[in-house]
Amino acid sequence: MSTGSFIEMFMTTFGWHLYEIIWGVISSTGLAYLPFFAVIIDNVIKPIESQEAKAAAATSLRRLEIDIVRLIIMMMLAVSPYITIQYGSIAYTKACQADTGTAGDTYKAGNSGTRFDEIFKPNLLNNQEAKVPPWFYIVMSVTGGINDAVISRLPCEMNMRQAEYELSTIEISDPHLKRQTQRFVTECYQPAVADFYNNHRQLPDEMDVTDILWPGSRYFNSNFYQNEFAKSPVPGFSFDASRQSDMAYASSDPNIAIPQNGYPSCNEWWNDSSTGIRTGLVKEFPPSFFDTYFSSAFSSSEEVENLAIREVLKNEGKSIYDGLNIAGETDIEWGLSRETAGDLLGAIAGTGGAFIAEMLAKPALFMVKQMAPYIQATLLMATYFLLPWVLLVGNYSWSTIKTATVTIFAVKFWTTIWAVTDLLDANLQKVITGAKDSNWLMERLSHENWMLECIIVLIILSLYMALPYYFLTILGWSGERGASAPTGAATSANSEGKAAGNQGADMAKNAVN
Repeated sequence: MSTGSFIEMFMTTFGWHLYEIIWGVISSTGLAYLPFFAVIIDNVIKPIESQEAKAAAATSLRRLEIDIVRLIIMMMLAVSPYITIQYGSIAYTKACQADTGTAGDTYKAGNSGTRFDEIFKPNLLNNQEAKVPPWFYIVMSVTGGINDAVISRLPCEMNMRQAEYELSTIEISDPHLKRQTQRFVTECYQPAVADFYNNHRQLPDEMDVTDILWPGSRYFNSNFYQNEFAKSPVPGFSFDASRQSDMAYASSDPNIAIPQNGYPSCNEWWNDSSTGIRTGLVKEFPPSFFDTYFSSAFSSSEEVENLAIREVLKNEGKSIYDGLNIAGETDIEWGLSRETAGDLLGAIAGTGGAFIAEMLAKPALFMVKQMAPYIQATLLMATYFLLPWVLLVGNYSWSTIKTATVTIFAVKFWTTIWAVTDLLDANLQKVITGAKDSNWLMERLSHENWMLECIIVLIILSLYMALPYYFLTILGWSGERGASAPTGAATSANSEGKAAGNQGADMAKNAVN
């Protein structure tokens, strides 16, 4: 049986286990047979009220035969739980594993690699297997299969919004690497920036001005870094008499003991494949990070790594770009900003409203996306949990079972709705950035794109919250109005997620102010 998320695997088992418990109570107390008494009373009283006694008796007998058989069939197919849900048979499959465009792994309950494995089975289910009526087992299996079939046919796109979020949370965790990077900025990058502007050097035509906005600049590596060296020994680089800087140190005073560490060039210091700063920064990322988000969008691994490193250094902020001179003034980025302050300020003034709206909407969209599978799984669990009472009050009628069937199908189909919304989101973002653009994260911050990005964020946020409601509404056109019952709860829960995101945005806005 296929589900739409990790949490749904466990909520499904839990919900049907509760169904089995409640049905056991209903059966043991005799309440399960109330619909039979109701059918007998209705089929005896109504014919007598409208017919002669002899004709009424024949009518009652025929009606009783039909309704009793109907109740027995409904109890056997859609009420009594006796099909066991094997705990390890419930699975969750990603059609595009982490947006790489490859076939996804299948995760099973009890072996999903999440903390739910150790919590749900022994503690909540008392090591018992949940049981479900055959009809609803078929409904869940068919709906899960439909979801998988549709999602597997959707093209795999790079989830740029998730990649942007992941990058924004990564910082340099190794304090030694962080200090090495600060040293590099002080001893190599800042002098390179000063040399570039003081000597009015020109970038090649194929290079954008953004190339020199970070320490790993290709232009600096090809020019200034070749002839500049570390000002003091660098751990990890052995003293090498053939190195120009090390030779100068050794020849300065023959009586000085040869140090263990040498003075690498700025290019070597940054690019060395074993102890270079760039290599160390790449190791700060999770092992599968680059394959997860970028393998399908970039042809060069170096391009991908440089993009990610730039974002990590941006996360570190002034603690990196000020180098070791924390109290001093830095002109690395602010110097560039002053040169274009007039144009940039005018552009920001023109689209400031869109920028603020986007800043407020993005956290809300993130929270709604994170909460959506949990809301879906919880509503399904509540449906399974409360279903025995619905069936009992509905006298096990086909109309009641049909409404429950449509409701379960509709809520489970939200998985496909959100997958389509994510695909739409990824493609709309290509309008702004282009999937092959190595500076796509920087382009997202371009003032020309603020308005369009704001519109896209608001559209996707609306679709995430409104499409499930709209789907349940159009199902109501067929007469299944009861199937819209989960809408209010889902909308309320999504609103809470949106409110949480807005609260975070307000805090960020106040900090900026």
